[in-house]
Amino acid sequence: MINAASRFLESAAIHSARPALWLNEHPYSYAELAQYVSALAQLLHDLPGARCAVLGERSLTAYCAPLACLLAGKTYIPLGASFPVERMQAILTNAQAELLLADPTVESSLQALLSHLDTPLTVVRPEHEGNSDGLPAGHASLDGLWQQLRPGSVSVLPQPLATADIAYLLYTSGSTGLPKGVMIGHGALDDYVSSVLQRYPELDPEQRCSQFFEPTFDLSLHDMFVTWAAGACLYSIPKKELFLPLDFVRRHEITVWFSVPSLLATLVRYRQLTPNCVPSLRLALFCGEALPVALALQWMQAAPQARCENLYGPTEATIACTAWRMSAAETGAVVPIGQAFPSMEIAVLDENGVPAAPGQAGELYLGGSQLALGYWNDPAQTARRFVTRDVPPYRSTRWYRSGDLALLDETGIAHFRGRVDRQVKVRGYRIELQDVEAHLRQICATTEVAVLALPPLPCGTIPGLAAFVVDPPQSAGTLLACCRERLPAYMVPGAIHAVPALPLNSNGKTDYGQLAQRLSELLQQPDATRPLHASTRAPEMQVVAAG
Repeated sequence: MINAASRFLESAAIHSARPALWLNEHPYSYAELAQYVSALAQLLHDLPGARCAVLGERSLTAYCAPLACLLAGKTYIPLGASFPVERMQAILTNAQAELLLADPTVESSLQALLSHLDTPLTVVRPEHEGNSDGLPAGHASLDGLWQQLRPGSVSVLPQPLATADIAYLLYTSGSTGLPKGVMIGHGALDDYVSSVLQRYPELDPEQRCSQFFEPTFDLSLHDMFVTWAAGACLYSIPKKELFLPLDFVRRHEITVWFSVPSLLATLVRYRQLTPNCVPSLRLALFCGEALPVALALQWMQAAPQARCENLYGPTEATIACTAWRMSAAETGAVVPIGQAFPSMEIAVLDENGVPAAPGQAGELYLGGSQLALGYWNDPAQTARRFVTRDVPPYRSTRWYRSGDLALLDETGIAHFRGRVDRQVKVRGYRIELQDVEAHLRQICATTEVAVLALPPLPCGTIPGLAAFVVDPPQSAGTLLACCRERLPAYMVPGAIHAVPALPLNSNGKTDYGQLAQRLSELLQQPDATRPLHASTRAPEMQVVAAG
């Protein structure tokens, strides 16, 4: 069957001499990249094990890995190179991964991770030159694969894949304190790629596409699979330019932009977003969090030649499943999330599971072929979020309960209205606040903790988190250091506040409304504003402080 990886091979056959990947000042042609991918796919195919984790980013290994895994019939599992070892260990253990791909930039993290694992892994380091330490005892190593490559020495390995096979496992924040693995099938991924290519005919071999996202963010899969299916070139933006990338965009005349709205907020804050500052852009897509109208209008002046669209979709619906084309006539607070892709349906249901009237808010349900297979090794959570029900007049019978509040207007356009639970988005990453609370409880050895999102910035984005702990056993600085050992940077609170007690509501539960008011008061204090808003900075510039 045709799948997202085989689309890359088709492009490589047609556009062999054209550039496929710009990485670290080096352009790789489709022929070159196909050689690396095929060699790695052949190696993975011959190794036992169904699931392959990948540790690395912005490297040749990291870009070849998802293609090679899918071609070899393995499930791709991205790990965050910046994630704490404990979180990576939890993912590997839960996924029962047997293989681990690693690039040269993560050698120290790799050594620490393998030292903490009870189950031996086969570690593949294609770029390894044999000049670093050996692996901890028990783990096998296969190194230097690509040093042996010669033009034409590798034939492409075809692999028949069934629609139900798992293409990738992507771990997201879970309310229990453990990350949960979302199972995306090959059919769902390919339907997404097909929908995007159908919607955006301007995606052709002439395009130069941006690549902002880390591998653990599923939007990175859009970057790779959509770009290469179109025969275009993917430009890996260097880490040092990710924070303020407009010079890079102008220097390389990038034509396709895809980012979270938070990046626009950063550009505005640094006075970078000026009229016609990115004239080369022809298509600009945004996803991952609500897009404020004020930001969208400013962006459209900065990129006047670009078609600008807002995409929406949780990981469970394979990257994105709705879209809305923006115009200078946008009104309201946030840009609409639009209408469903051809392979998907959206429904807004009230508390009784009945379609809400136009203009009435309810929970957004998603149906169609892009839905995930469920959660890895978690049938109970799968049953709670993926439900079977007839919802006339819709054709779908299997639905994903998104937890998002939305409404459909009279013309059938969907508008985002918030959440029905305590999930938030920070820099496009979704965070279950209960996840952070669970880790704080373990660190503080107390149940009396609460985590809140900071109030949105004027642009509408959430800058970070704040925590309250009753009589913490250690200083806030020490507790934050412990959080950084357990959690990705975007989940670490910007401050931890010691309180004598948490306010309770009439049901005896934590009153988050009162805590939000207390947080608002703290933010108005001159000595509290700066540390609490430290998390609005880029990850490499963060200063985490205790209040």
